[in-house]
Amino acid sequence: MNHAPFAIAPALAALLGLSACDQPKWREPPPAKVAAGAPVKDKVETTGTPVAPAWVQPLLGKTLRAAFPQSGICKGNTDVVQKKYTGAPAGVQIHGWGWDIGRKARIERVVLVDATFRIVGGGEGGVSRTDVPTAVPEITDPNTGWNADIALTRGPLDGYGVTGDDSVCVLGHIEF
Repeated sequence: MNHAPFAIAPALAALLGLSACDQPKWREPPPAKVAAGAPVKDKVETTGTPVAPAWVQPLLGKTLRAAFPQSGICKGNTDVVQKKYTGAPAGVQIHGWGWDIGRKARIERVVLVDATFRIVGGGEGGVSRTDVPTAVPEITDPNTGWNADIALTRGPLDGYGVTGDDSVCVLGHIEF
């Protein structure tokens, strides 16, 4: 009796498994997060929350995957509530940092998504973060920081960096 076809099956299964690795798979935000009730780092503003940048306004309410179907690779974090706005509308400013690994450049745009992965805000990069290149030597730009203002006073949010090819990468999770 010839058992040769059964010997080929494990090798064929391994080959088929490898062929499914053509693109990075979508992943949930990393488990590291700022604790609930995150402290306000800087200050309280009595003004209302500034409006979102013009580039993000057409994306508000869309799911992250509908707006950005591709995943990029970056390093970064969604660090802290930097400001609290008490005017109308009330909200917060989220602060973090991001680095596009493929381009070796800072993240210039950030989107914030809620627990249902709907885009609820966005912000801009280019903020001074001299601590980042000190901690991560392969990052050469001291302006990897970003700020995003959002008219929410609490919640979980996930930050995603928009990379140079209009894909997004995970920057982190915050609860406030």
